[in-house]
Amino acid sequence: MPTDAAIRSTPTPLPLRLRRLVGTLLGVSFACNVTALLIPFMDLRIGLVTTPYRLTNSIAMMWERGLYVLAVLVIGFSVLFPFAKLGALAWLCARDSIDARGRRLLHLLERLGKWSMLDVFLVCIILSLTTEQFFVGARPLAGIPVFTIAITLSMLCGELLSRAVNGEPDDADLPRRTANLRRDGCWLALAGLALLGALVFPFLEISDWKLADRDYSIVTLAWGVARQGGYFTVLVIAAFLIVAPIVAWWQAARWWLGLRRGQPSAAVGARLALLNRWSMLDVFGLALAIFAVEGEYLMKTEVRWGALFLAALLALQKAALSNLLARAPTPRR
Repeated sequence: MPTDAAIRSTPTPLPLRLRRLVGTLLGVSFACNVTALLIPFMDLRIGLVTTPYRLTNSIAMMWERGLYVLAVLVIGFSVLFPFAKLGALAWLCARDSIDARGRRLLHLLERLGKWSMLDVFLVCIILSLTTEQFFVGARPLAGIPVFTIAITLSMLCGELLSRAVNGEPDDADLPRRTANLRRDGCWLALAGLALLGALVFPFLEISDWKLADRDYSIVTLAWGVARQGGYFTVLVIAAFLIVAPIVAWWQAARWWLGLRRGQPSAAVGARLALLNRWSMLDVFGLALAIFAVEGEYLMKTEVRWGALFLAALLALQKAALSNLLARAPTPRR
């Protein structure tokens, strides 16, 4: 009987229909990525001067202000990595089968794929904070949906290939007894409270004499973007910053209960891993940190309790989910 190591090292054939579908989606994603580099994400108005905001604009502003590390992050995640990922996925899709090296590459791409959304969330923050302000303003443009579609399609391609390679998880492969479940349960409960606080409590407050003083939470962020006319961006915020994190926490709770009862469900564990890849509060947290450092040219802001809840949530998720995901099922062919 073959061992787990032998099974994982055996190349898995890719169906021709899947390769054609993934190839088509990769082509659309590539076209959207190129287009997103050429068209603006929004019109940004400071005083009487309106400037189109592109990916290249944000990088140039950070670099001119000496924020070299942040500029490199945006270049790496939002400009270079999307094309590198498309190239890697195209290379995998062009092959008849995927071996152990291909599986490791897919796993890496799945972990890093969502970080390409960094600049989208930075734009979301700016759109919300400039709502109904006299001195500054912003108007969403086509670059946001085009770039979001590009990143979403590339993530979907990775999921399709990974599912074809790994197959369906089996309950028989799951652990029945695990250690430290009580501790993980405490971390998970605290993460739920921190998630509520991160969504509801304000994360930034405007403290600029030129502007109306307002505070903003993730929930009101969506409302502010909607008032600017960015309805597609509202869907992005709702899906990746509200719905996915809430459902991911619920699946983590179900997975923990299953482990505690000695009857874990492979389907729940697989959904937990999937939702964790599509939940983007960690990406939003980095965008918020970038704006807090780099956004003084636009307005003065103060960090509020929501940002602290978000930081606590990410730390608690790291403590709880790292252990829970380690016990999630490893699908095999």
